[in-house]
Amino acid sequence: MNADILCIAPHPDDAELCCGGLLLKAKRAGKRVAIVDCTRGEMGTRGSVAERAKEAAAADRMLGTDARVNLKLRDGHLQDNDALREPLVHALRRFRPKVVLVPHWEDQHPDHAAVGRAAEAVAWLCGAPKYAPKSGQGVASSGHLPYRPDLVLYYQNRYGIEADLVVDISSVFEMKIALAGCYATQFGPGMQGAKRSKKEPLTKLSSEKFLTWFRALHAYYGFKIGVDYGEAYCLKGPLPVKQLGILLP
Repeated sequence: MNADILCIAPHPDDAELCCGGLLLKAKRAGKRVAIVDCTRGEMGTRGSVAERAKEAAAADRMLGTDARVNLKLRDGHLQDNDALREPLVHALRRFRPKVVLVPHWEDQHPDHAAVGRAAEAVAWLCGAPKYAPKSGQGVASSGHLPYRPDLVLYYQNRYGIEADLVVDISSVFEMKIALAGCYATQFGPGMQGAKRSKKEPLTKLSSEKFLTWFRALHAYYGFKIGVDYGEAYCLKGPLPVKQLGILLP
């Protein structure tokens, strides 16, 4: 299956939490969306691998995800090396997305930062047939340029990083809350389905303050573009504008 958008998530829940608004809008526009989870989230303070898998399935049903795979790499041990690059190159060749969403390369979480740092190399290497040749068939052919994604967007999950691009997600923001809330083991009261467990440690995500912070983060970026809620992304290099309608909505 060829995807229009591929979101690469270090852990199950990152795609929905960080990119849920863009993904929801893409599905409403009839686009094909795929998600690649790098790990099973086994290092998470709360919940289990089995619970996270069920939560991801629930989120997929709500979003209408066209395809989702888990690379089953070691949670908490991701590094920008071939052990990460090769399966990501394979995923890009499999889904051939036009747009790839990845974490910011300076993210606080080391797994996120590793995926973000690997992304630029992966987006180029997927078009080099002799790199990881088992999945290289068909990426280049006579008379056609090698397959590479048109755009890599780096998503954010904290303050302190200046956005290059903000997507208006006002129309789907409440649904994004519900989508993230499918991960009931991870998030605090107010997120749909989320419940605080007295048996597990309290985290920032599971605290009562999380929903307030979540709204404030999106309102902050929305304010920057004059809308209620926004989702922030960064780029390396200029943003290509192929249709004037993007500038003149």
